[in-house]
Amino acid sequence: MKNKNCIICSNYKGKRVCKINDNSLICPVCCAKTRTTDCGDCIYYAQAQRFGKEKTTTQKSDEDFIAAFYPEIDETVDKALAMVEKGKIESGKKIITDLLIKHPNYHTVQYAMGVLCAIQDRYDEAIRYFDKAIKIYPYFVEAWFNKGAAHHKKLEVGEMIKAFQKVVDLGEPSDDFVRHAKKIIKGIEKQVSKDSSLTLDSYLKAMDIFNDAFADMEKMEWEKAIAGFQKVLSFDPQHTQSHGNIGICYAYLGLKQDALNALDKALELDPDYEPAIINRKAVNSLREGERLSKYIYESVEYYKDYSSKNKSLIGRIFR
Repeated sequence: MKNKNCIICSNYKGKRVCKINDNSLICPVCCAKTRTTDCGDCIYYAQAQRFGKEKTTTQKSDEDFIAAFYPEIDETVDKALAMVEKGKIESGKKIITDLLIKHPNYHTVQYAMGVLCAIQDRYDEAIRYFDKAIKIYPYFVEAWFNKGAAHHKKLEVGEMIKAFQKVVDLGEPSDDFVRHAKKIIKGIEKQVSKDSSLTLDSYLKAMDIFNDAFADMEKMEWEKAIAGFQKVLSFDPQHTQSHGNIGICYAYLGLKQDALNALDKALELDPDYEPAIINRKAVNSLREGERLSKYIYESVEYYKDYSSKNKSLIGRIFR
């Protein structure tokens, strides 16, 4: 992504293309400070107006109302994040922590803590903070982007895709975040199509079904899990993990031959698929009718197998 400074303040990165400034890049702080009715056809202006109306409509009292933007807080947040980016993590952390105590319901403060956590590889915490920022301000493009980047670091490609789709939906097409998100989604679509001939939408639907089936398997609801994995196979008959997991479920039901058939199918599709190799040895040692018991089976979640092969897709968290 570009590393040009804002043409108004020169202090922070220019992340948004400003139509009233000759389509130059400006930072979110200056975007909020200079926003006027002349910005009427800008997505960020429209989102701020809509957000303000929603808050006004839903507020219970004046005290409950959260203003859309506080430029002075945004400026302090950007100063702190600039420190963090330059390696002055403790100094930046102190400022962000103080802001969080004073302004826990402000979106950029929650976002800043998320960035700090992500830079320190604490991705679960980072996602929680990004989610809080988005809950407060649903149109927060940078938070959606970094949420997607954090999910990628956790090999959670499904949640990553959904976050980047929000970036594309909410942001200006010319913004760096949006262009980068589009590039990532396009690359995933190409890879998914190559691997399984599925559309991205079908891939995501199959992933959700797989996750439910995987949860059923962990709850030892074997028949229900098998039905779920078979539904995944109706989307993608070549899905190795589903065949392998069906094999595990059959083994726990005492159906040795069915289990071996499913595991053999997984290995036919991918002879190097280690979970199936390991699980087949355990199943093969059973007598017909004997149930697999107290065995820690090997399995790979639907999207993590894909994502682990594409670890360099995004790179780092972007401020």
